[in-house]
Amino acid sequence: MAAAKEQSAVDQQLSEAIAAVEAGDGAKAMQLLQALAEQGNDIAEYNLGVLHEGAAGIPVNLEEAVRWYKQAAEKGNTLAQYNLSVMYDLGRGVEQDYAQALAWLERAASAGHASAQTNLGVMYDNGQGVEQDVVKAAEWFQRAAAQGNAVAECNLASMYFYGVGVEQNFDQALTLYVLAAEKGNQVAIDKVNEIIAAIDADKA
Repeated sequence: MAAAKEQSAVDQQLSEAIAAVEAGDGAKAMQLLQALAEQGNDIAEYNLGVLHEGAAGIPVNLEEAVRWYKQAAEKGNTLAQYNLSVMYDLGRGVEQDYAQALAWLERAASAGHASAQTNLGVMYDNGQGVEQDVVKAAEWFQRAAAQGNAVAECNLASMYFYGVGVEQNFDQALTLYVLAAEKGNQVAIDKVNEIIAAIDADKA
């Protein structure tokens, strides 16, 4: 029973800290999160990373952001793994290292992080940091699209439209373009309008 009470107290502190971040009270959030992070709480560590990137009025300290993301990422926090991959990719707060960026991105993607899956798909599609593999790209886009990621839906739609990495399928392409367009993806919106205009022109 004691363990359950301890977890409840941790959840309460996390809720208070996140509310403080949303209210712009970075000092209060920092205090609450620091206490939890010292106990090894990965959610607190991840949020400290976010704060050190300049959230809630906290001065930007990218090296500290990387340090906290790394601690949380090593505990399996997928949000931290994704953010850490971005830091390595862009050389923010750490020396640029595409191998590290890819390694953390793969961990986050394999754990089900939709944006990580999408980014990994883009890397395989473009041969960026990895050997180009359009089939693998399509597979990662498929996994992210299944979670409703609009960028993945749009990218996968293009692959179906042109028959790259998958068998060409215009119906599937249009379905995915529409799904992405409904989420506000501008590339998909433009493509849907282009397809509709082409259909109308054929009918005329």
